[in-house]
Amino acid sequence: MAPPPPLRSDVDMFSAGSKKRSMLLQAAYDGDLRSFKKLLMSLDKRSGRLREKVEAVKVEADGVLKGAGALHLAAGNGRLEICSYLVEGLRVDVDAVDCGDRTPLLHALFGENVVTFKYLLDHGANQDKVNTDGFAPLHSAAGFGYCEMVELLLAKGAYTDPVTACGTPLHIACTEDQDRTVKILLEHNADYNKMVNGMTPLYFAISAASLKCVKLLVEAGAIANRDYILNYLADAPSNGSAECLNCFLGFGPDCDWEPHNDDARVDQQKIAKLKSQGNEAVKRKDFLSATEAYSMALELDPDDATLFANRSLCWLHIGKGGKPLLSFLDAYECKKRRPDWPKACYRQSKALMLLKEYKGACDALLEGLKLDPGNAEIEDELWKAVESMKLSATTKAM
Repeated sequence: MAPPPPLRSDVDMFSAGSKKRSMLLQAAYDGDLRSFKKLLMSLDKRSGRLREKVEAVKVEADGVLKGAGALHLAAGNGRLEICSYLVEGLRVDVDAVDCGDRTPLLHALFGENVVTFKYLLDHGANQDKVNTDGFAPLHSAAGFGYCEMVELLLAKGAYTDPVTACGTPLHIACTEDQDRTVKILLEHNADYNKMVNGMTPLYFAISAASLKCVKLLVEAGAIANRDYILNYLADAPSNGSAECLNCFLGFGPDCDWEPHNDDARVDQQKIAKLKSQGNEAVKRKDFLSATEAYSMALELDPDDATLFANRSLCWLHIGKGGKPLLSFLDAYECKKRRPDWPKACYRQSKALMLLKEYKGACDALLEGLKLDPGNAEIEDELWKAVESMKLSATTKAM
């Protein structure tokens, strides 16, 4: 998903067919303008075709620099004087490409040289030209977190949403947890709901457990629904970020669980049968079967808080270590439907305890006690949560 790795010029890779041609490229890389001019004059043999001569000299050795010319090497190594001589003095092609279709602008970007990067943009470099892999400069700048370069590209009118197989610059920035470039892209109206291969930037931000990126996307208005998050959690329920989930729940719009059947009439008899099957499975400690039964019942009646509470319990007992994020999400849905039900708070606390989010568990239990003062089960769980929070704080302080 990440952009190609930065190119690092290697002086042993400047083989260009002859010693003099190789020395010319070496001088460009080193920024030795005097030697560069002297070597170029020698190659030109007073023909007066300096531009043609210098453009014909390219790295011939296999590797990442194959096909790179003097301007590529100078730009990548921050040699402004050489760049100026080539671009303004000799009028070489500022968008010439190497064997990977990388322009001098991309070489400057990969070399993290803002000065030559800006110079090339100011002298006509194409801010949207893609390489062989389909990456535009904005993809790479956003993915590497090069904020100043992102700003420079956008100021020159770079298209904010070019698409490659890996997505838009926003997709890539989210994957790489580059919240600063995500913020810049969003400020320049990047499409936060752009689908690439069926996935939006929010999906990748959650997958990368990038709390800051998730928050920025959701605050910007990224579309998020319950099914969408569940699809992610089903792929990686044990490795997800509880913080990302809490951010999603705290900042996003209500997450609707829509029934998949078009018939608005609820088959109460079938729901009751499925609920009974789930309850019996729980008694047998067959939590996977119970989850399946409750899920089918929820397809028919997505507003039944009890079903969410029951399935929340089941998630805690499935697989090694349970599925606490799924449990928490179901408890959240339960509480949305019955905000005055203490059990919803209790279910939230159980999931949060497993996630080691002890303060959140305490808050949920305190809310439950307000709804049902004297509830022994909630009081016992609150005591455990408080003790766990104290122990966690002590451990962190050591």
